[in-house]
Order: sequence, then C-alpha cells, then structure tokens
Amino acid sequence: MTKQTNHFFAFGPFCLDPGERVLLRAGQPLSLTPKAFETLLALVEQPGRILEKEVLMKRVWPDAIVEEVNLAKNISTLRQVLNGGGEANEYIETVPKRGYRFVASVKLVEAGELTLLVRERISARIVSEEETD
Repeated sequence: MTKQTNHFFAFGPFCLDPGERVLLRAGQPLSLTPKAFETLLALVEQPGRILEKEVLMKRVWPDAIVEEVNLAKNISTLRQVLNGGGEANEYIETVPKRGYRFVASVKLVEAGELTLLVRERISARIVSEEETD
C-alpha cells in the first residue's frame, strides 16, 4: 500500500488545500463557495495555461447545464478574494472568447513544508508589526 502525500498549492500570500477544500491567506481560512473553490483549483492546477470556458464549466458543474455567466461570476468572486477587492487581475487573466488563465507563479508544497511556509509568513508579519510600534 502506497502512502498518499498531501500537496498544497502556494501562490503569493495564499495556500490552496485541495484535501480540506480551503484557501488560506497567511494561515487564515478565506470564505469561498464550493463552486468558486473548484474553479480556483482547476486554474491553479494548470498555471500559465488557458482553460477553455467549456472545460471549466464541465469540471465545476459536471451534472448540470449552466450559462457562461455562472463561470464569470465565480471568476469575479475569486478576483475579489485574491486581489483584496481591488481592480487588478494579478492572479486570473481573461482570454477573450476563449477562457481564463492563472498567471501567478504557483509552487507545489508537500504537507510537511506547509507548516514551515505558514510559520515563515506569520513570523514575517509579527516582525513587521513589531517594527511599526
């Protein structure tokens, strides 16, 4: 029997945990609907590649017929969460008439490395907060 290693996707200040189906920012969970999470996971699994709208819709809604507006709403929600409500699209690029592409650098992180990654980010935030006081 082979041991299954849990992997996470790290990008910017975020960590995406497919097993727990959670998106973390600096170790804190962010609220995403299941469909928005699945959309993000599909994009993050193939960074730099264009994912056609039809492919994304079949993955996110495998047993339903949905309109492109549903996918566009998920993308909009993800941009708000990832960009902190700003207008910049530093994570998800729209490819007109085709689909979407995840443009940020993504690092595949094993479960043991995640603890170190979170600790490093928390330590950096604590040092930053101490310097401003």
